[in-house]
Amino acid sequence: PRPPNAWILYRSDKIKVLPPAEPGQRSRAQADVSKLISDMWRNESDAVKLEYERLADARKAEHQRLYPDYRFQPMKKEEK
Repeated sequence: PRPPNAWILYRSDKIKVLPPAEPGQRSRAQADVSKLISDMWRNESDAVKLEYERLADARKAEHQRLYPDYRFQPMKKEEK
């Protein structure tokens, strides 16, 4: 798997603190969750964003240590 970037780490943290879905709804759609958290990210201070960038860099370094030969190679839809 690819190492997580700052946005993915932020989203993972914030999804845990979001209020539950409206009464009567089973759960929120992931697209709606991403939109909510995207707005939160946009309004975060530079210090918070920098902290998540630092965490992402640390995770990337750990990923490189664990998988030294890893190279991201996206596949085209036809190849899946």
